[in-house]
Amino acid sequence: MRMSLKNNNGFTLIELMVALVISSIVMAGIFSTYQTQLRSHLTQQSVVDMHQNARAAMYVMKAEIQMAGYDPTSRADSTVLVATDTSFQFEIDANGNGDCNDGNEVIRYALNGSDLGRATGTAGTLQPMAENIDAVDFVYFDSDMNRVDPAAGTLTEKDLASIRLVQVSIVARADDPVMAYKKTDTTTYKNSLGDTILSAQNDTARRTLLSTSVWCRNMGM
Repeated sequence: MRMSLKNNNGFTLIELMVALVISSIVMAGIFSTYQTQLRSHLTQQSVVDMHQNARAAMYVMKAEIQMAGYDPTSRADSTVLVATDTSFQFEIDANGNGDCNDGNEVIRYALNGSDLGRATGTAGTLQPMAENIDAVDFVYFDSDMNRVDPAAGTLTEKDLASIRLVQVSIVARADDPVMAYKKTDTTTYKNSLGDTILSAQNDTARRTLLSTSVWCRNMGM
């Protein structure tokens, strides 16, 4: 007795090709969405890292600049040593022994390539404390809020000793070579007085400007 099989026909070649095409389209869509989400995540993480990097650097700078001129024994003659638009060096008698010859008692901040550098000692080498910094700017004021301007000429010891307020600005850059959403940066970055500290070169980098005012509470004491 023969048994007949019903519906024993397989898929035709056309049906297989149609299924393959549909599957390819779906997989391509999934991959494209995944790639977009991944690039967006990497971009956002890079921007977050940029802000954290800049804020951490600013926090350290502010804490140390506030101590400029610290001289608990009145024998160390702690003061400001260098004050330019891009470099600031000052003294702190941190251990109160009457001099500023110990470690971390002479501190300098300046831009070193693409890093914000910090040096200790009168001739110390700048060590990176924050990466991907495009600009750092310092503005100085005396106790009457008159600007102590290095551009007006070489500052004398009296000028340096008169500094009471320092406004610090830094421009940080996101370290991300493949931004998900590219945007040409044409921004002109300025300090609180409106002076230009960086003109972007029409690139696709993302940047942020942070500024703070630091009262040097120990200067003139």
